[in-house]
Amino acid sequence: MGYKKETCLNCTIKSNVVSSLTEKELARLETGCLQNVFEKGELIFKEGMPANHIVYIREGFVKLSKKGIGGKDYILSIAKKGAYLGINNLNKKTRLYYTSAIALTTTELCFIDIELFGMLLKENGKFATEVIYYIFDDEMNYFDRLVNNVQQQVPGRLANTLFYFKNQVYGSNPFKMNITKVELASLIGTSRESVTRLLKEFQEEGIIRADKNAITILDEKKLKEIQQKG
Repeated sequence: MGYKKETCLNCTIKSNVVSSLTEKELARLETGCLQNVFEKGELIFKEGMPANHIVYIREGFVKLSKKGIGGKDYILSIAKKGAYLGINNLNKKTRLYYTSAIALTTTELCFIDIELFGMLLKENGKFATEVIYYIFDDEMNYFDRLVNNVQQQVPGRLANTLFYFKNQVYGSNPFKMNITKVELASLIGTSRESVTRLLKEFQEEGIIRADKNAITILDEKKLKEIQQKG
């Protein structure tokens, strides 16, 4: 784990949330903010640990996972630049991390003292509103994917996840996945073998092109049909 230093006031990659703070409030935020760099595979925080910070992703990708029955890890989502992690822990009744977070790439993070973050919420209505909007958007995206995964068969879930990567995680086509096939299987709730077989079928049908971890969606119409059929 390494360190980088950039003041909150002069930060060039402020989120919409933090941009609503005044210069005085940004100076206060600076007193409770530590910047860290995590390398691929490093644990950022672990499910069940005391949650003393809100974590902001300055750069990179992070996977969020939770243990299920039998201690098996299930990937819930992939977070990217601009995301806040652990924001649900602003509720003082649940000051334990709900998930584990692991860096998928070299990742720059800001660790913001949770008490200071909470005080700024109370004092700045615009800041609080932006946080509420952020939580709403994040939960709606998660609920949409959750409902699709419950209702769809594996081909539909894979199609849904490929669109999720293209539109929400990487924002590009082609895109280079930063997760393994085992992790992809965990994300959609199936086996590695099923993911491997379906990716091969999608490629043979001209729907996608797969080159190692790089995926190109060639026929969005066909992939959308698979997604809608479930």
